[in-house]
Amino acid sequence: MSPLPPEPRIETRLKVYYFDTDAAGVVHNVAYLRLIEVARSELAETLGWSLQEMGRTGLVPVLVRTEIDYLRPARLGEDLSIESRLTRLERVRFVIESVIRKRGEPDDLVRCRQTLVTVRLANGRPQAVPESWVMAYPHLSSGGTGSRTVS
Repeated sequence: MSPLPPEPRIETRLKVYYFDTDAAGVVHNVAYLRLIEVARSELAETLGWSLQEMGRTGLVPVLVRTEIDYLRPARLGEDLSIESRLTRLERVRFVIESVIRKRGEPDDLVRCRQTLVTVRLANGRPQAVPESWVMAYPHLSSGGTGSRTVS
């Protein structure tokens, strides 16, 4: 496995397609969740949590909460940039925040905060987050049962 990046963040670039939009060519609210899912999956890969790794270890992330603010619309054909980053680590849960913008523009279109729990597939029980994350990003965790958040 390659070393983890110094900062737990990535940028994913995606284009708005017809199936993402409503009749007016505006991105439908549920389509943003799909875009965020793609970016979150890319971040997981960057953090060493690929589908292959999940299959090998039997440890999977389960989404338990999504908070989303729709600030401005995206439209058919626009190029989007999704910045996703790991912002909090607890014993069995972690938080990923994502911001969607039009590529090259500063204004946020969507802000999203998602909480995930790590679960062992074999028994469906919560399991500690990957130790490699705790070691690589100690500033995101207090190291005990508590946690800290990076803003």
